[in-house]
This record gives sequence, C-alpha cells and structure tokens, in this order.
Amino acid sequence: MQPKGHIIKKLLREHSISGAIISSPENFHYVCGFAAHQHTVSRQPSFAAAVLSACDEASTFAISMDFEAPAFKEKNTSIQILAYDTWVGVKNWGEIIGEAKTKDKPALLSHFDILLQAAQELNLCNGTIGIELDFLPVSYYKKLVELFPNVDFVNISDIFIYARSLKTSEEIEMFRNLCRAADNAFFEVSKMAGVGISERELSNCFRNSALASGIMPSSWSMFSVGPNSSRLALPGDRRAAEGDVIKFDAGVNAEFDFYTTDTSRSWIVGKANPALHRLKARLYEAQRLMIEACKPGLPINELFILGFNYVLKEFPSYRRGHMGHSISMGPATAEAPFINRGEKRPLEPGMILAIEAPCYVENIGGFNIEDMVLITENGSEVLTPKTPHYI
Repeated sequence: MQPKGHIIKKLLREHSISGAIISSPENFHYVCGFAAHQHTVSRQPSFAAAVLSACDEASTFAISMDFEAPAFKEKNTSIQILAYDTWVGVKNWGEIIGEAKTKDKPALLSHFDILLQAAQELNLCNGTIGIELDFLPVSYYKKLVELFPNVDFVNISDIFIYARSLKTSEEIEMFRNLCRAADNAFFEVSKMAGVGISERELSNCFRNSALASGIMPSSWSMFSVGPNSSRLALPGDRRAAEGDVIKFDAGVNAEFDFYTTDTSRSWIVGKANPALHRLKARLYEAQRLMIEACKPGLPINELFILGFNYVLKEFPSYRRGHMGHSISMGPATAEAPFINRGEKRPLEPGMILAIEAPCYVENIGGFNIEDMVLITENGSEVLTPKTPHYI
C-alpha cells in the first residue's frame, strides 16, 4: 500500500498541531504503507512507531527494532528508518566464523532513545504533538510526558478515524477484493442454510470457503440460529428448527494490511409466524431505501431517519441507535461516521459504509440486513451483491 502520511500532515496543519507520534499498528500502516511484525502481533507501542512533522517537506520516520529494520528498508524507500537496539544479537558471517573481531556496542539505544532522536531531527521537542490516546497504555503516555517536558500532547485518534473514512482508489480496490471473497464465501453458506443445519456447520463453511480464496475470515464472525440470533453468541451446536431465523454477521480481513469487512444476512427457514416474515420484509425494504438514497451531499442523519422511520411506521416499538457505520482498518469494525440521528456530516465519494437494518426479538430470533456500500461520484455501489437476502 502507498503511505498516506500526507493526508495526516494536512489534517495536523488544519488543527494547528506541529507533528505526531503514531503508535497503533493500523495507523502505523496507514502512514507508512506497511506493517511491523511484533508491533502488530502484540499491539504494544514500544515495538514500532512513526514520527512525522506537519510540514509536507519533512521526512517521515519509522522506528523499528534492529532485527526488523532491514525488512522495513526493503518495503518503502520514502520512509526514513531508525532502529533501536535489542537483545537479538545479529552478527555478520565474519564474526560468526571467527574471521572478524566481534564488535559489541558500549550501550544499547532504546525505543525511547530513538523516538527522542526522531523528534529532535523534526524539531518537535517544543510545541504540540498529536498522539493516539485512545490506544496508548498509561505507562507509555507517562514516559512520553517525561521524555518531552516542553511538549503539549493532544489526542489525534479522531483525526485518523476521519482520514480513514475517505478511501483512496487503492483502498477501494482492496475493499473490492475483500468484499468479493467474503461474498463468495457467504454465497456458499446460503446454499446449505436450512432446517437442521448447525451454527458450527455454517461457520465452518464460511471459514473454509474464505480460506480457499486466500482470505482470512474475521475471528469475530457470528453464525446464529433461533434464539441465539437475538443475542451475541459464539457459534455452537444449536441446529435450526422449523420457523427459525438463521443469521450471520461476519467478515474477512487483510491480516497485516488490516482492512476488514462487515456483512449480514438473515434467513427464515421452514414454516414461521407470518409476523416474522413481515418484520424481515420491512427491514429489508428499509435497507434498500437507504442504499438507493445514498449520494454525495446527503446528510448522514437523513439516511438514518429514512430507514428508521420506514420500520417504525409498521412496528411502533422499533428502537435503534444507528443503522450503519464507516469501516476501514479495525480493530473495530464499526467506526465513525455512524448512520445515526445526530450525524450531519454529508456523504462523500470514497466513503465505504456498512448499511444495516437490524432488529432483535428476545428468545425468538433476530435480523440484521447489512451490505458494504461504496459512495460514488453519482450515487452508490453495493460491494456485497452476490449473497441473496432471501433463500
């Protein structure tokens, strides 16, 4: 992926912030265009960081452990790589076979030593620095305050969420590929959905189908039948009975590229209460109305009012906080902007939204009608069109 530090630099300038220290794995990737291994696996900020100035002409620094720095340098030549010392102890061949004298450093430089060095080179040791307070542990934040006594730290977690809500053409292509793989796996699930099928069988079908296409299924993916579809429940051995709702709320992810998807279908199997069919139809129609209304310039709260009021008209007890959300690199699937009553931000080309119309009936079953939708220059495009909403 191409680094998108220039997008963050522009937003920093708009907020009068001198520079930023980027600590979360997903936002490190956003700025640098690649991920760090242990940083991603452990989600500990001390394994890697990016440091950038708000000035467009200034370099972006990626801080890495010495063991990973050579791999960093091969990934992107536009990012300046700075390495801190570790206990790994890599030596050259001459040292190993005794032809060269072993050279040990008199002192090891830590992650924070190199972080200070990067900030000094970018003239960031005074003024305002943005950090991800929504991610950082308290102990790490305290160390930053100690390291930079003349700096005012401000939270820029929301700046990243805002930036990530508008996708570049490269990101859109990433989502097309992920959604296509997810949709194909969901389609395979739809073929086997019916009375007698178990949650575990549905889940295994999805996982195996996604893996066969080379895409990693998201670990949080839920496949539920009957009463379980009205609540959060891990897939188990419950089997669908006559008149049950089979619901999935699932996705795939790009692993070390972080991008993730979120899609839902709900199917009624066998003979069921006619009111259940009316509820499913109303939710589906509400979601279709919302998708058809999508176009640049439309305030997002109007999208919510359209879908919510459509369901409410036939089912006056309906309550819902939001009817969809933005989605990007995780780790959460739901990000701002949310499709709710208070969000007045207009839709913009390049947004990718999970547009949904859920309703849950305690101890009976639940529905979620959800698709991934790209906002285009003239309207919208459903990225998950293959899997049927009715079987």
